[in-house]
Amino acid sequence: MLSLEVIQTCPSQRKALLYALGAIDPSNARLITFNIDNAEMRLPPSIAFQIPVTVKNVVIHRCIINEGASTCVMSIDVWKKLGSPELVPSMITLRSYDGRPSQPQGLYKNVPIKLAGKTVLIDVEVVDAPLD
Repeated sequence: MLSLEVIQTCPSQRKALLYALGAIDPSNARLITFNIDNAEMRLPPSIAFQIPVTVKNVVIHRCIINEGASTCVMSIDVWKKLGSPELVPSMITLRSYDGRPSQPQGLYKNVPIKLAGKTVLIDVEVVDAPLD
């Protein structure tokens, strides 16, 4: 899902994100402007959004959409709340930010992720670890 689609479908986060990008005119909150010459860098090059999404008619809060991620992950607790759908063996080893390796429980293939009426299918690694 593109960042622009998230902005369009999550109005509660739209103003905050656009302000962080330097794109809200302080004199008129309904006006989006960019000043490339005098722009102040406010966000890192890679950005992630926390939003609620629907998976198999279950609303999952605090999902992170990160277009720069190489792998999508889901906690085993969320996977169980979805009814423990079939997993296929995972062929990868994940590494946490501190370099520790971990083996996913399996790969949940073709997960239907729904946001604002649009559904996309993604493959998700199920991990037995807290994702906070």
